[in-house]
Amino acid sequence: MFNLGGGRRGTPRIQNHVQVVEQILLEIGVDPAQARMNTADGFGWRFQRGSAAIEIYVTQQEDAGFLQVLAPILHLPMTNLLPLYRHLLELNLQLTSASLGVYLDVVYVFSERPLEGLDAVEANSLISLVAEYADELDDKLVNEFGGRLYGRI
Repeated sequence: MFNLGGGRRGTPRIQNHVQVVEQILLEIGVDPAQARMNTADGFGWRFQRGSAAIEIYVTQQEDAGFLQVLAPILHLPMTNLLPLYRHLLELNLQLTSASLGVYLDVVYVFSERPLEGLDAVEANSLISLVAEYADELDDKLVNEFGGRLYGRI
């Protein structure tokens, strides 16, 4: 859904960033082979951090590649949407290098960055930030506004 398409899965430029992401996953205790997801275009990984599912994509769209880190954190409640939306916008002002957004009935923590000039330190920082925000915010938002944690029935 957020995964940008475009093909050219195996370009050397993309492969270098794939290796960086897989090394970061190893360093945080995630087996990249087990976390790997099949994607239509590009590369993807999914792992659990606390109560949150974290997804990482390295993709190529036309002449630009992107690193995307996202975490679906909760399904929208049936009521109290306006206060929740306002709170999400207020939280956006407090987040560093990440945003909250809604797609269909799910709230996401999301960060996207072009691959150009991206190094391992910044990639690790983006992955860590999204994972921390997601794990911290999911329970708080459900407790305050209702809804249910992503992936829970």
